[in-house]
Amino acid sequence: MIKSVLFDLDGIIVDSEPLHFEAHRKALRQFGVDITIQDYMEFGVAKGDASLFEEASKKYGVEINRKKASELKKKLYKDIFCEKAVPREGVLDLIGNLSDRYALAITSSGAGDIVDFVIGKFGLENKFEAIISGDDVKKVKPYPDIYKKALNLLKLENANCIAIEDSESGLLAAKGADIKCIVVPCEFTRGQNFSTADYIFEGFREITDEFIDSL
Repeated sequence: MIKSVLFDLDGIIVDSEPLHFEAHRKALRQFGVDITIQDYMEFGVAKGDASLFEEASKKYGVEINRKKASELKKKLYKDIFCEKAVPREGVLDLIGNLSDRYALAITSSGAGDIVDFVIGKFGLENKFEAIISGDDVKKVKPYPDIYKKALNLLKLENANCIAIEDSESGLLAAKGADIKCIVVPCEFTRGQNFSTADYIFEGFREITDEFIDSL
């Protein structure tokens, strides 16, 4: 019986990967690195800033001050987000519908302050019983640490939870914690390998109360 629905943030609540890419690219240009969309899709999507900075440094042979790069990227991202971000179609209705009946949680590899910023912008502060970010674990997705942390905070077994993810990295993290996973791909992740997903949907309107009840 499902008692909790665990939501990824980037690519699920908001199609933010293009915004993150823009912010990363602008920030890393200050260090003499001009990443490509392929760089971001391989090293950045759902893996956190540290992964992208490390891999970009290796690939381009440039020393990147990660603290300064992270601070600059966060500032740029907030500006870009306020200008361009919109929630994915149907996701806010889904959160509203499910929050009355299930314990909801955010399970994101993103930095804690950015996660809080996004949740605040959409007025979702009171919808989630637990918020887990990349700051709360040693290893972010595709490792299962974030999901194991969620289970611990919610005091639930993995069989009582289902994750909603948009990326292969997030799917691997959920399955690594032995949690069922719904994948709703976004623009940046549509071509990834979702063969181990329990369910794949094109949009959030397909995820109904009746569907969750049937699991």
